[in-house]
Amino acid sequence: GPHELMVGSMDADYAKRPKTTSIDFAGLDHSGRASRSFNVPKPQVSILMTDALRDLLSEVTGVSEVQWDRERARAVLVGNPAQLDKATGLLQRATVHCQWGLSEQKIRSVFRPRTDYRSARLRFSPMSPAMKECTTSLTEGRPQMSIGSEASNTLRIKGATVSRTHAVVELEQRKGAVYVCDMSTNGTFLNGRRLPPKASGKVMLSHGDELLFQDPTAPGGHEFGYMVNIEMS
Repeated sequence: GPHELMVGSMDADYAKRPKTTSIDFAGLDHSGRASRSFNVPKPQVSILMTDALRDLLSEVTGVSEVQWDRERARAVLVGNPAQLDKATGLLQRATVHCQWGLSEQKIRSVFRPRTDYRSARLRFSPMSPAMKECTTSLTEGRPQMSIGSEASNTLRIKGATVSRTHAVVELEQRKGAVYVCDMSTNGTFLNGRRLPPKASGKVMLSHGDELLFQDPTAPGGHEFGYMVNIEMS
C-alpha cells in the first residue's frame, strides 16, 4: 500500500519538515550525551508540550531530558545520538500528521503505537443527505478499502470532482493506526486541509475526522463528504 507521509517530501503547498539543529558531537559529555533542539509549529504547542507527553517521550526513547520551551515553541532534548534520533523522529511524525487534525491522542499513538490491534471498524456518516452511509472493517487479511466513483470501490460516491479511485484507507497494524491516501485528480480534504499527493504518502486518519471529496471552499464542498468513526480492536 501507500507509504506513510515522508517528512519533508511535499512541495511548497504542503507541510515542510520541522527544523532541527544538527547534533554537535564535540559537545558530547563524558557519558556520551548531547543536546538537540526541535522546533514545534506554534499552533501545536499547547497540545504537544504537556508534562504527560514529555514523560511519555522520555520513556519510549530513553532520552535523559526533555525541556519544553513554550515561548520559543522549541523542544530541547538531551541524550545519546541514538536516543536523540528516535525522539526527533517521533516529534517529526507527530507534528506533520497533526497538521490534518491536532489531538493528544494522535500524538500518543505516534509516540507509543498500539500494536495489539487486529482490526478497525470504520463508519462513514454522510454530511449530505444525498450520500449513503457506509460501514466496513479493515483487518490484517483485508487492510485496505477504496473510495471513488467506480462500482468496484468499497464506498462508491458520485460527483463531478470524484475520481474513479479517489482515496484509499488502510489499516497499518504495526503502527496501530488507520491512514488515508489521496489518489484523485481534484483532491481529498481532511479536516478542511488538502491531503498531499499520493506520491508523498498517506496521512493518519482519526476518530471524528471530516473527510471531504471536494474543496470545502467551493459551493457545497463543506458537506460533500463524511464524518469518520473508527473503532480499533
